[in-house]
Amino acid sequence: MEVKRRVLHKFSQMPLKHPMSRFLLQSLAENDELLEKVVFVTNRAMLPNTMLVAEMGSHRTGFELELGARQYEEVSIINGRLVRHVKRTRRLRVTEPVQALEALSDFSGKLYVMFSFAGEVPDWYQEIVEPNPAEPCDNDEIESDFEAVIRQVREEQMDIAIWSILLRHQIEEALKNGDQEGFLKAARLWNKLQERCLWEFE
Repeated sequence: MEVKRRVLHKFSQMPLKHPMSRFLLQSLAENDELLEKVVFVTNRAMLPNTMLVAEMGSHRTGFELELGARQYEEVSIINGRLVRHVKRTRRLRVTEPVQALEALSDFSGKLYVMFSFAGEVPDWYQEIVEPNPAEPCDNDEIESDFEAVIRQVREEQMDIAIWSILLRHQIEEALKNGDQEGFLKAARLWNKLQERCLWEFE
């Protein structure tokens, strides 16, 4: 706790991009309950509850608090290709330190705090930061994620293939019975599925 206090105090004495950040950092240092929830990091990616405070001269935003943030990847097939989309949602985003203090008054959980420096990251900050827990830590985890993606794609492709076979049968039946409306409806769906299918049908 004392180490965290010293880090907050040191950074609050630096010239900060958002002047009111100093008041927030000092309030945070005095609040034992909230201070206990603070985890210092150098990377906020994929983390749910984060606070960024920047030193004057840093390229980052001066101040930002995000609570209930969720970043996730979706995989879809577009024109037969695997495309990854990174999506992000959040419950609350605050760019004013005073408002952030109000938002944190009933906060529960871990608060990941990142200080952005104008120059090199000082040793006193490097010594307290923890690794980002949301980042993959070993190859097994990466492999597991990859396998999950492959499984998802395989299942989706299997569904598309089954639908294509059933629609092909409907098209043939419609041609046999001279059902123009049924033919056009099935053919349109069949063509759309072919765009998403990685297999070719003769």
